[in-house]
Amino acid sequence: MNIFRISFLLLAVLALVAGGCTPQPPAKAQADFDVVFTLTTAMDTGRMTFVGVGGEIDGVTNPDLMAQPGDTVQITLINGDGMPHDFAIPDLGAHTTLVTAKGQTTDLVFEISEVGEFAYYCTVSGHRQAGMEGKLIVQYP
Repeated sequence: MNIFRISFLLLAVLALVAGGCTPQPPAKAQADFDVVFTLTTAMDTGRMTFVGVGGEIDGVTNPDLMAQPGDTVQITLINGDGMPHDFAIPDLGAHTTLVTAKGQTTDLVFEISEVGEFAYYCTVSGHRQAGMEGKLIVQYP
């Protein structure tokens, strides 16, 4: 193998290790979003839940998430219990990647175009039935 090929392979491996194995979109500042929510996964009296972090939803189990039509929404999911989880709003085509390790996070960004109440939940088998669900409520002010 020539030096060029070895150098290329080393750079490719370094890029994968430094950047992860999946491409990441450029980070946006929180000001780029109209509404920002952070949820962590938890066990509460034998039930699996989402718990709000910060703002008006801080400490609230499966909080109602409020937004308006036209809002760009960011939802950050934090794995708080080490079990695999995700976050989805199927009626809006919004779905995070799976977080599998305690402390791992994933972000979801989407724009809302319609008024209504939309169920959000964890799509991992049995987790919604175990309590991991809530509502995104979209209404005019």
